[in-house]
Amino acid sequence: MSSKLGMNKISFYIILGLILHLISAYFTYGFYSDDEHFQILEPAAYLLGLNDVIIEDTSGYYWEWRLHIRMRPWLQPYIYYHFINLLKLFGIQDPFSWTLIIRLVSSIIGFASITYLFFTFKHIFFKTKNHFNYFIFFGFWFYPFLHSRTSAENLSITLFIFSFCILYKQLQLKQVKLNYFVFFTASFLMGLSMVTKFNLVFTTIPFFIWMTVFHFNIIRIPIYGISVILALSFGLFIDYINWGSYKNTYLQFYKFNLDETWGRLSDYGIEPWWYFFTETIAQLAPILSIFFVIGILIFWIKHPTNSITWITFVTVIFISMFSHKEIRYIFPVYIFAPFFISYFFEKFNYKYISNFLKIFIIISNLLFLSLTLFFPPN
Repeated sequence: MSSKLGMNKISFYIILGLILHLISAYFTYGFYSDDEHFQILEPAAYLLGLNDVIIEDTSGYYWEWRLHIRMRPWLQPYIYYHFINLLKLFGIQDPFSWTLIIRLVSSIIGFASITYLFFTFKHIFFKTKNHFNYFIFFGFWFYPFLHSRTSAENLSITLFIFSFCILYKQLQLKQVKLNYFVFFTASFLMGLSMVTKFNLVFTTIPFFIWMTVFHFNIIRIPIYGISVILALSFGLFIDYINWGSYKNTYLQFYKFNLDETWGRLSDYGIEPWWYFFTETIAQLAPILSIFFVIGILIFWIKHPTNSITWITFVTVIFISMFSHKEIRYIFPVYIFAPFFISYFFEKFNYKYISNFLKIFIIISNLLFLSLTLFFPPN
């Protein structure tokens, strides 16, 4: 009976989370970062014949798409291009309707990914089956905000979460024979997450190292490596289709972002190494964000061999080494925030103080949720 009541409670919050995602997708307009528009939607518009200036534009908006640079992947705009052509077959000709439907689909897929994440790791982080834990996960302001974006951050993190959860569950199998097809497919998805947003290489590499160190297998490692290489090659093939000639997009990304001679990343500002700790607290729902940072630090110390520790800790180390930093670089870590907040309160045994702090966290979350649901993201 208690198990049934528990599932009913979870089902309620799952429905709540889905509704929040649909509301966000409907009311969202504008974009959070310039890249969300100029590097995704405008290239899709170019393929549709609606934008004739993106290639070799000298205004600066599309500098990454100049022929001698070519550092942006075509995969996501190419997907949108074909999806929009499908919508046109059904008589939907309005660009505003196209983007609305894209946001709705992206939100639903993104919501499916975090629901899968919840059921994969709830036994670790949600040992107490209470309303706070379920609300802070399915009502977390960041999820509908992220998933209603047409950004590379959204699609890449969604692909990564699906891949990570599938691979994690496959690696945990003890008595059941490993499904190599599932393992190959999940690894391919992880490779696609890098194609979509190459920065995610700093999140996928730690997972590969963790898998090699703690779950080494003479067959799994080559399967994973081959799958990721095939995904990266597929990304280059999509680039080739749209450019008509070959150039290694990933090397171009490194050259024009990080190379000492050509790299432009530091031109956008230089921040200190501790930037992500202070700015996460300041920008990503203050009060809630404080307990996220405290919770993640405690979890790193208490569980150094956990896969999520490796993914989040090493990602933070990598991105903190960049001279230029933006808060969206921390999104692959912040996606796990509800886990770390709940983990903190699992360890915090002062009941009355704990309840008092939870009220402030819920208020903080509701405030940011209302802002991101109904106001422009930028």
